[in-house]
Amino acid sequence: MQRIAFDVDPIAIIRNTLGGNEPDPVNATLLAEIGGAESIVCYFRDDEKTVTARDVRLLNELVKTHFNVRVNLTEERIRALIAMKVPMVTFVAPGDVHTLKPETLSLANYVPTLQNYIAELRSNGILTSALIAPELSEVKAASKLELDYIEIDASVLDEAEDMASEIDFLDKLNGLLLAAGKLGLGINISGGIGYDNLRDIAALEYIEDIVVAEPVVHKSLYIGMEHAIRDLQSML
Repeated sequence: MQRIAFDVDPIAIIRNTLGGNEPDPVNATLLAEIGGAESIVCYFRDDEKTVTARDVRLLNELVKTHFNVRVNLTEERIRALIAMKVPMVTFVAPGDVHTLKPETLSLANYVPTLQNYIAELRSNGILTSALIAPELSEVKAASKLELDYIEIDASVLDEAEDMASEIDFLDKLNGLLLAAGKLGLGINISGGIGYDNLRDIAALEYIEDIVVAEPVVHKSLYIGMEHAIRDLQSML
């Protein structure tokens, strides 16, 4: 049975852009869990332009479901996550100043580094994963590295020009999921997933966490706007 995983980064980005402490990604996470989210995801960047160390510490203490932290391959950040004893770490590509979104990691380029970190994290009881492009070569590389999980990037869904392109990708994805499942990898998926295509993704086998970010935040703004204004009016 798949789980809905809420990516709290858009809330942190809004807070950081506006300045101050609100909206608080920790409070948003607690509400997401009340709403039924069964996993929480965040991106602990080196520059902390998404969640901060404070956010990660609090989330690790307060999340009642599952907590998965994406991280760049940097000693300082990984050591911090080991010290916090987070349950799961997902490796992503080195941080890009041009985007705040995590990018896929080309596993073949980081084999020795990944082997060292995977072994150390595992010895501390922390599950390991990597955000990868939807390619069979990456799935095989993940298995060879003995990662516990992979997180397949499905952002191509955002770029699909028509229904036929989306169907082609879903067919390709289905083959990758079958291969990863046979190799014993746990599978999460993220990118390009929202209310319009969630059912298509959920119909596929082997997926555990379906990570959704911006669409949840967009809808919550619309759903909550009327209520927020009514609260103001009631104070007059």
